[in-house]
Amino acid sequence: MKKRLALIICLLAGVLLPSEMFGQAQIYTRKEKLKDITAKTTKVVLNGDEMLNEAIKESVAATWTMSPYEFCSVEEFEKIKTSDKFYFLLVAKGQQRKESEPGIDFLTLVKGGEDASKSINDMLEVVSFPLRSASEPSGREFVLLPAFLTIIQDHAQNLTSSEVKAYSTLSAEDTKKLAIRQIYFSKDDFAPQVDDKTIESLDQDIIVKEDEDDVDDVFTQGTYNAVISYVVAPTEPVNGSVCYKLLIGADNHKLYWYKKHRITARSGRGFLASDLRTINQIRK
Repeated sequence: MKKRLALIICLLAGVLLPSEMFGQAQIYTRKEKLKDITAKTTKVVLNGDEMLNEAIKESVAATWTMSPYEFCSVEEFEKIKTSDKFYFLLVAKGQQRKESEPGIDFLTLVKGGEDASKSINDMLEVVSFPLRSASEPSGREFVLLPAFLTIIQDHAQNLTSSEVKAYSTLSAEDTKKLAIRQIYFSKDDFAPQVDDKTIESLDQDIIVKEDEDDVDDVFTQGTYNAVISYVVAPTEPVNGSVCYKLLIGADNHKLYWYKKHRITARSGRGFLASDLRTINQIRK
C-alpha cells in the first residue's frame, strides 16, 4: 500500500474491468459497479467488541435507510465476502508506516466480490470513516455513531449520482455554513500548541467546553443550529501518525469540517491554530 494509510481494506477506485457480454465489450466504471448499492443487502459485521456491537446494532436500526441490512458475524463474513450480492459495513484498522500497531479504527463500507478471495485488501471500498482510537477509545464514538452512519450513507449515495462523483473521497460540503452556526469545541480537541490567545480570539458563538460530556450533550439533545467537534487520532501517536478533525451538526448530522494532518512535534493531536484561524475567517 506504499506511502498510503494501511487500512485493512483499501481503495481500488481506478480499475476498469472489461467483460464480454452479448458480443460487446462492457466497461465497468466505478459508478457502474456501485449503482446497486441501494438495492443489495448491506451486511453489518459484528466483531468481538460487545459494547461497540450493541451501539452499532442500535444505531443501524435507527438510522440505516439506504438499503436493506442484516447483521452478521465475522465468521459469516469470511464465508460470503466473495459474493457480489452483498455490501459489508465493518470496523477496519488503519496503520501508518512508522506505527508499530494500528492507531485508528475506521467504519468501512465495502462491496463483496471475487477479489476478496485474494485478500480483504482487494475488496472495492465505498467509504471509510474515522471512528476512534484503536487502543484507547474515548467512548464518544458511541454517542456520535448515528451521525457517522448518516454521513457514510449520504456519501455512498452521492457516489452514484455521476461518473465524476463516483471517484470523490469523503469531504465536508457545507463548510461555508459554519458562518451561521454555533460551534461547540471540547478543549481536549485542541492540539497542545493552541494557546489561550488563539482561543480568546474566537468569536462569541464559538463555545469552548472544558468537559467533553458537555459537548456530547449538545449533540444528544439535537441542539438547533449547533455543530460539535470530534477528533480521531492514535492514543500514542508517532511522527507521521494521522489526526482527523471533524465538525458535525447536532441537529442534522451533517459534516461541516473534515480535515486531517500528520502529527509532528509542532502539530499535535487535535485542531491546530491554523484550523481555528480558518474557521474564524469563515465566520467574518
